[in-house]
Amino acid sequence: MKIVNVMASSLDGRIGVHDKEGDAERLRVGMSNASDQLHLRKQIESSDAIIVGASSIRANGSCLDHPGKNGQAPVWFIFAQSALPESFAFWNQKHIRRVLVSTNPLPLVADSGVENLVFGSANPAMFLTLYLKLQNYTRALLFGGGVVNSWFYNQKLVDQLELTLTPMMIGKSEAPFLVAPCLTAAVQFLLLSSQTSESFVFLSYSVIYMQ
Repeated sequence: MKIVNVMASSLDGRIGVHDKEGDAERLRVGMSNASDQLHLRKQIESSDAIIVGASSIRANGSCLDHPGKNGQAPVWFIFAQSALPESFAFWNQKHIRRVLVSTNPLPLVADSGVENLVFGSANPAMFLTLYLKLQNYTRALLFGGGVVNSWFYNQKLVDQLELTLTPMMIGKSEAPFLVAPCLTAAVQFLLLSSQTSESFVFLSYSVIYMQ
């Protein structure tokens, strides 16, 4: 099972102006463009699982509705520590399997079809990765944010990084990091390919973990 971290980052390593930045705002402020959106959707089309933090759902109100591997919607695994608002369209996306992953059980909207995996005292990244392997998933996209990304890098679970480098600096201390600054060891990358669109750079790396 392969885990691919798919992110867009500013030149100063931030993944948004603030942590509640939705897709429409990202396009408006210049953190994304049409080519980046196309690249994201192509990544989804070859994947059967998507891993995100609850902030992504809170920012957009729903899962990105795009077909994955074999034309089937990927299963969304959302790390959450508190309930998501019942008003979100997320609860009505019954054609997408949605799984909240949490330390403790979370309240679920009746008849929404949303599931809840509880990892308790286990390491969250190890717990979910083992679950995905046991359920025979083949390619999971890790969308972060920074804290969730750091969990997976710290456990040496990320195999590949697909990074869109956006032509801007954010320069705000409160802007969320690509990886939260709590890695236990440095992570190195081997460049596989690079492309450009306008002033955006698309970089594909394999991940190398230091011993």
